Amino acid sequence: MKLLTIDEIISSILEETEGLDAEITDGIILSKKEISPSEIEKLKSELEIEYLDFVFTENILSYNWGNFGFLSYQFGYGDEMSLNWLLNRNLEYEDYQVLHKKGLIIIANGDPYTILLECKSGKIYAFTSDMSYDEIIPIASDFREFIRAIGTAQYAVWKKDEKEFVEMMRSMVVDSGLSFWKELVGVY
Repeated sequence: MKLLTIDEIISSILEETEGLDAEITDGIILSKKEISPSEIEKLKSELEIEYLDFVFTENILSYNWGNFGFLSYQFGYGDEMSLNWLLNRNLEYEDYQVLHKKGLIIIANGDPYTILLECKSGKIYAFTSDMSYDEIIPIASDFREFIRAIGTAQYAVWKKDEKEFVEMMRSMVVDSGLSFWKELVGVY
């Protein structure tokens, strides 16, 4: 098994959801969207972010993350043309100031992990409410790798290849990060 490209992920989602009612597929199908670059400037201004990773910026402006989820992880809901979902998710978070001081923002919520982006480096982390912010788990080197991995995880679940997916991820992440990917696909 290898990480799927974003185009392969989109194709696999379309194939798996073919013939399903639009109400069911809303928020499952990843599609290209052109969000205005001014939304990034608004995001940086309101969250007081000096530098926001280019890989994240490029991808967040190109797809409908404001109304999309993989497995149990939701990137946003009902906001396909702006980044208000991302703003609200962070500004309404009770420990936002702690995250801000560490240069982190929340980019997705799920069960049991919350997904964080390190704004400057672009690294992706996961943490639970039981962890301190010093215990966050590295799960991807950047947003594109994270999306490719979580999309491949979705594909692996559909194809019942969860163990093969975990073996692939074992070579890509440190041991602490592997726990996230195992839990995501239900392999313990």
